[in-house]
Amino acid sequence: MKTKKNKILISLAVFCTALLSRAPISSIGQLVPYIQKDLALSAAAAGSVTTIISIMYALMSPVGGYLTAKVNARKLIYFCLSLTFAGTLIRTSLGSFGLFTGTILVGAALGIINVQLPIFIRNQFPHRVGLYMGMYTTTMTLSTGIAFASVLPLMGLSGSWQNSLRILSLLAVPALLVWLFIPASSLYTSEARVKLDISWSKMRAYFPLGILYGLQGLIYFSLTAWMPSILMSQGRSGAESAFMMVLLQIISLPTNFTCGSIMQRSSRKWLMALLASGLFLSGLFLIIFAQEKMALQVMAIILLGLGNGIMFAMPFALLGFSGKDREENMNIATFVPLVGYMLAAIGPIALGYLYDLTQGWTAPIIFMMFCALAYFIFGKKAGDRVDAELKKA
Repeated sequence: MKTKKNKILISLAVFCTALLSRAPISSIGQLVPYIQKDLALSAAAAGSVTTIISIMYALMSPVGGYLTAKVNARKLIYFCLSLTFAGTLIRTSLGSFGLFTGTILVGAALGIINVQLPIFIRNQFPHRVGLYMGMYTTTMTLSTGIAFASVLPLMGLSGSWQNSLRILSLLAVPALLVWLFIPASSLYTSEARVKLDISWSKMRAYFPLGILYGLQGLIYFSLTAWMPSILMSQGRSGAESAFMMVLLQIISLPTNFTCGSIMQRSSRKWLMALLASGLFLSGLFLIIFAQEKMALQVMAIILLGLGNGIMFAMPFALLGFSGKDREENMNIATFVPLVGYMLAAIGPIALGYLYDLTQGWTAPIIFMMFCALAYFIFGKKAGDRVDAELKKA
């Protein structure tokens, strides 16, 4: 009974930590106009807040891997949760200096958690990686949905964008409390020393997985940054476009949650990349031709949501399955986000540049279509690699 209770507590800790992991990123996009006006920032400076977090994710990947090898998992996660909370208070309290300083701290903390949690899940639940990775990625999607749905209403109720972000940062409190109640004896420990080595000679076989991870991030950041603008250009109001983005997140939850478990039982994991790309391409195709037809827009959002759920979950599931032992998995989980987030950071910038160049959304949407095709190509390579590893094991 005690073991079962501890497992529930650990699962709840992972859930609460993941619930915080995307809200600080997703909440900023809708607040950019208010931040820009309040702090007298240029459009480029205000828009760079989201990009800073993506860059920090990439920079913190090797740091997170190093700390994972040296520091107790619970202590590291607890410190990062506290730093996220403190960073939010800083970026809402000291003007433009605080905004950028706090964002760097939040990005650093979440970047380390982004490396730490998949490694923790692999070590803590080695026989149920698919299920727990599915729970992890589904909760991150839920975190995005909560931010999209609540950030503007919270600003209206609390009186400022600063208070809105402070209220959302309270998502850290349940996670901090749950980790305190988990007995140290119930957590995975190993006396074996692990060595961080992400040299190209060791990691080049996982470069396709890094690109896949990056394409997932690129598509995710591009979709959340620009899809509301695309929908508003096709006749939807701000409230309607916000509702559709929340709908997209809700629709993605079932495929997000089931993806890892399906992949764990499948010997052809690349099929999930094919399904994700097909759904996403179909949704983007409908968006191009929807114009002001709301029925087509809703259908497109449903297809994009289903595809996005798989796209988001697949790289994390492959991370969980990769590596013959704890040390190799830690190195892979460090290398892959490092490659991925450097690629992901260019997505919103590239779409914005294409829009400025063409004064329309067709070219940016076509760019995302090519990214969806690339997702299938690299998903095939990464999936085949993991399948080959599992057959040898």
